[in-house]
Amino acid sequence: MRHPSPATLTTVGAAVLLLAMTGCTNANAGAATDHTVGTITGTATGTATGVPDTATIALGADSRGASATEALTTNAKRVEGVIAAMRFVGVAEKDIHTTNISMYPTFDNRGRITGYTVSTRMSAKTHDVPNAGKVIDAAAKLAGDDLRVDSISLSIEDTGPVVRAARSRAVVAAHDQAAQLAKAAHVGLGAVRTIVEQQDQPNGVLQAGFARLSADAAPAIPVSAGTQDLQIHVKVVYEIR
Repeated sequence: MRHPSPATLTTVGAAVLLLAMTGCTNANAGAATDHTVGTITGTATGTATGVPDTATIALGADSRGASATEALTTNAKRVEGVIAAMRFVGVAEKDIHTTNISMYPTFDNRGRITGYTVSTRMSAKTHDVPNAGKVIDAAAKLAGDDLRVDSISLSIEDTGPVVRAARSRAVVAAHDQAAQLAKAAHVGLGAVRTIVEQQDQPNGVLQAGFARLSADAAPAIPVSAGTQDLQIHVKVVYEIR
């Protein structure tokens, strides 16, 4: 029987030792990877206030006729009058948009067609909020009883400064909350791990209580801009130091 040489035994021993060392190294790496850093979470809401500088008016015309052609012709004239009125009071061409056109038949009690109604909807944007009522007044004088006003939406065109103020306040408040929690737990507040933000859009829609206006409607319906609050919610996760 042939016995392994001393050199062969030495090689095998070195290989076993290397495998053992590798196993220890991998185990230590796994232990380090599995180590979870403790965290503290701060949540807060920052609020900033701005003054609306834009009014968007949703309006249009509903016209009736004995035939589809008659209803379409009448509606086209009314819509032309509404657009001319908006231009007259200073609404820019780029701020006038047609949003919907529809036509449907009308019926009597027996289900017979008695005529047709054509409805056109538009939106007009003006940066002169206090005088937004002039748009409605002018449109009523040219569209007559066919005019419809659905709503007026007030908004801030450039919300950047308001958003920045709200965001800054939210982050500062979240840090203060996390610092209080850390102090109460007798630990230190470490680096920021994550920040999550959620923004609330201000609601400035005034539902129209004047859906059917006539040519002799009260002129220049007053529109007050007031103020709008914008809120930013943040959740900031810190490491425990």
